Amino acid sequence: MADSVVQAILDATRDPHVRESMLLGSRLESSWNPNAVGDNGSSFGPFQIHLPAHPGVTAAQAQNPAWATRYMLSAYQRGAAAQPESLWRSNPEQAAEQAAVAAEAPAESYYSGRGAETVHAAWRTTTGALGGHAPADGGAPPGVGQGGAASAQNAGFLDFGLGGLISAIAVPFAMISQTFAEIGTLLTWWWTNRMKVTFIAVGVVFFIIGLVFFAKDNL
Repeated sequence: MADSVVQAILDATRDPHVRESMLLGSRLESSWNPNAVGDNGSSFGPFQIHLPAHPGVTAAQAQNPAWATRYMLSAYQRGAAAQPESLWRSNPEQAAEQAAVAAEAPAESYYSGRGAETVHAAWRTTTGALGGHAPADGGAPPGVGQGGAASAQNAGFLDFGLGGLISAIAVPFAMISQTFAEIGTLLTWWWTNRMKVTFIAVGVVFFIIGLVFFAKDNL
C-alpha cells in the first residue's frame, strides 16, 4: 500500500522539491497508508484530508492515492515554492517539512508536534523512497484509527540506509554552512557596493564636520 502512495506522488510531479515535500508530508500524516482514518473519523487517506474543511471531497476520494495526490498537488507546489532555494540546498529536510506544514496546515509544525526524531525518521524513509527503496508497510501510525491525528512510524534500521546516515550527519553541518553562506552574501554585497558605501560615509563625515563648524561660528 505504501508503494501506491509513493508511486502516485512520483507520477504526479517531476519537481524534486514537491516530491520531497509530498512524500515527507504524507509519511508524517499517514505512514503512506491510503486507508488511514484519523481525527475521530473525519480525516482520510495518505494526506489525511479533513473532510469538514473540504466539503466537496468524499472519503473514497481522499483514500485514493492518485486522486488525493492530484488534489493536494497545488498546495504542496505553493508550499515548496515558498521555501528559499538556499534552504533547499543547505537543509532539504527542513525545507520539505515547512512546505508540508504550509500545505497541510497542522495546528503546529511537525517538529513541534511530532518531535524532531519522528521527522528525521520520516525524512530517511522519504530519501529511501526517492532512491527506489520504498518500504511496503503502509501501516497506520499511532493515533490513526483511534481518533488521534496521524503520526509517522519510525523507520526501521534497515530503512536508514547510507543516504539517511549521511543526511542525519549533514544536518548540523548544513546549519553552520547556511550561516557562512549568509555571511558570504553580506560580504559580496559589501564588495559590490563598497564605492557607494564609501562615498556615503565620506559625505556623512563632511556633513558632521560642517555642522560642527556652523555651530562653532554661531556660538
